[in-house]
Amino acid sequence: MKPEEDTSSSFTTTRLNSSTFLITEDDSFNEHPCIYAKLHPSAPILILNDTGCNSPSASHAKSRFIHLRDYLENCPVANNNNNRPLNPGPNRRHYVIICSHCHYDHTLGLPQFQEEKTTQIIASAQGRDFIESDLATHGLFSYLGLQTPEYTVTHWAQSFEQLHWSSSSSSPATNQRIDLGITLIPTPGHTPDSLAWYDHAHMHLYVGDSLYEEGPNHTVPIIWPPHGNMIDWYYSMSKLLQFAKTENARARETAAGETVALDGGWEVVERRVRLAAGHQTSSGDAEVLIEKALRFLGMVLADKIPARDLGRWMGEKVLMWRLDGYGMYFSAPVRLVDEAKLFFGGEYVV
Repeated sequence: MKPEEDTSSSFTTTRLNSSTFLITEDDSFNEHPCIYAKLHPSAPILILNDTGCNSPSASHAKSRFIHLRDYLENCPVANNNNNRPLNPGPNRRHYVIICSHCHYDHTLGLPQFQEEKTTQIIASAQGRDFIESDLATHGLFSYLGLQTPEYTVTHWAQSFEQLHWSSSSSSPATNQRIDLGITLIPTPGHTPDSLAWYDHAHMHLYVGDSLYEEGPNHTVPIIWPPHGNMIDWYYSMSKLLQFAKTENARARETAAGETVALDGGWEVVERRVRLAAGHQTSSGDAEVLIEKALRFLGMVLADKIPARDLGRWMGEKVLMWRLDGYGMYFSAPVRLVDEAKLFFGGEYVV
């Protein structure tokens, strides 16, 4: 990299593990979405979890790299990738994009990748009607006065489907179908189309906006939009919790561990499933955080946490439930809470 080269950007990259990078966007909506980029070790692809807002904050309006694809292909990543872009030419990796859900802060960057004919875009089959019936409303684009992005989902993911990649060779004899070591898990709740995925090699579970920690300034609640569903969320998170517990148990049984640097030397620590979310949290303990979120919902439904009126959002009365020191909190239309109270009838179980 030449000293005079402009590498200013609305994106910041850190390494999450040996194959995956966390990219955060400083955007005009103040969402700061987490975008994950995995350079697959055995297939010529770059797996993206979401594409961000494609809209820089005012402080980055004049930055050189403000579009994700341009950033991936042309911006040197200092310290984390030997000053090389994550997907440089001439032999760039193909893009496989896993959409955690269709909200604007996760999908506005999709069209720039749609231009590449080999790009694969994956979304939840369980949420197909939700996406295709009214994307402008369900993605919150019309609410914010935004143009709805145009993109085509190339694969609708089924529950616990194993993700594969096929080379586009014209010869069947040389065409390869590679198991990517990834499990796709529809998790309706935050939205009907919410989709999680699990990277088996690194024991990393990506959950979109289903849950995350509140952040260092206690300013980021777990949000349910009006088209969310707390009942569905409960069952989705219970499914992910059992999945994480099973993976943790498997790691213990196989004595799987990882060597980490600690004060005074190196130590082998137990490997556990880590949780990466669409905001704030990128490497939390999945089992601990999911249990924590489920407990919090139980306290909300039992009226053990005082609610604060936030006014109206999209025509609905919205409340916020927060407990000092808990580390996560909720914001949701009161209708969703009332529906969950009626469904569980005082028999909510964590």
